[in-house]
Amino acid sequence: MIKKSIVLFLCSFSFCCLAEDSIESVMQGMKPQIAVQIAYQETRYMGLFDEDWHGSGFLYAALPDTMLKQQLKPEIELMAAAGRQLTYHKPATQVYHHTQLDESNSMMASLVAFKAMLTGNLVVLRQLYTLKFSTSEGGWTLEMIAKEHEPEEEPIKIIMQGLSEQAANKMVVMLPDGDRSVYLLTEPQQGQEIKRHMLDLLQSLDGH
Repeated sequence: MIKKSIVLFLCSFSFCCLAEDSIESVMQGMKPQIAVQIAYQETRYMGLFDEDWHGSGFLYAALPDTMLKQQLKPEIELMAAAGRQLTYHKPATQVYHHTQLDESNSMMASLVAFKAMLTGNLVVLRQLYTLKFSTSEGGWTLEMIAKEHEPEEEPIKIIMQGLSEQAANKMVVMLPDGDRSVYLLTEPQQGQEIKRHMLDLLQSLDGH
């Protein structure tokens, strides 16, 4: 369950497009000026359950390489990737994990890819994913298929979409077991106050 939560977290960041939508403009436009906050609504479609799972909260990003997911509903969860470290905390069940990122691990490789997206490192992104970028009237789509996966499994597939010259407003994550998550994303907000709040959340994880 933790591995699946990690994968979903890895896929939890939108980005902005510049005047001419292209994969290069996406990579340039995604970088936060100070720190960015994005509200999200998440729905998970899981084959083993009769009912879909619904969650909501905020996503945060700050340069050079920090990402954080703050789930507020249905229960509070925090997951952060800072530098070479990954931290997860669920207060209700007192679950806490702190581990080092492993690029050879296929699950963590997707996290490395999203950190590359955050810092505009298209070289790393292309090393880990097969990318297909397309535009249509009024919008853009970026499809990412993981290059590394178990021989008997389908690769992780991520599809991000947004209106032309705007941030991603929808993301679909398809996992090897057939489960699927859909994120609806609001327009990113930036500023010093958001950075301070993000730092407070990171300190709460470090002080666990």
